[in-house]
Amino acid sequence: MDLPLLIVLFIAVAYLTFSGRGMLAYTFGIYLDLPNVIIHECGHALTARLWGGSIQSIKFNVLPSIVRSGGILGLAEIGNRSGLGMFFSLLGGYVSQAMFFVVISYLYVQGLLLWIIPLFLGIYLLTNLLAREKSFWQNLIILIVIGGSILIYRNDSSVLVRIYQSVDVITIGFVIWYMLGLAHQFFIVLLLKNDSHWDGTALATRTFIPTFIWKGLFLLGLGGAYFAPSWLQLLLV
Repeated sequence: MDLPLLIVLFIAVAYLTFSGRGMLAYTFGIYLDLPNVIIHECGHALTARLWGGSIQSIKFNVLPSIVRSGGILGLAEIGNRSGLGMFFSLLGGYVSQAMFFVVISYLYVQGLLLWIIPLFLGIYLLTNLLAREKSFWQNLIILIVIGGSILIYRNDSSVLVRIYQSVDVITIGFVIWYMLGLAHQFFIVLLLKNDSHWDGTALATRTFIPTFIWKGLFLLGLGGAYFAPSWLQLLLV
């Protein structure tokens, strides 16, 4: 993706974020953010597990009325975290969002589109399998999708090629969806107040580093990741 297009889309998402009013705009924002929120919560959970914690469950609300009343689109319930585990798991949310888009941008630039959706589903599947509360049917469906994608990649018959071409279009749509959601998250973080309850405030409480510094670091990470399709092309030339 060219830099001018990325800038135009970034400005369009900024306009949506700052001017959007009413339930329709709120609902659109929820579904725009959903892939980012899934990676965000999985990032919290997997980072906590990496540092010795346990994953109780990972849950998402997709009904706008429930999200609005509870103020939560996704939640990773984590237990038994050490001090360092708490610190890194709090960092894991926004950092995971940014890193994931850098990875899928790299796959996009390299033409390895078929691996993007299985990678996304694989992260979600791994988190679910490590959680104490598991969803058997959800995990089974994800395993079937991942297995089917790998078979498509390894088989070049005409039927599978046609399926691949449709997956190719779907994957590009997913990349754009995630990218726009990442931009939306950037402006949501920008709007968050330093005294509100979010990852930056929790980190400030535990590290005594002011919330605005954490906000600046998160914004830098999210903004830098958003433009990854452009700067990766320059690096890989």
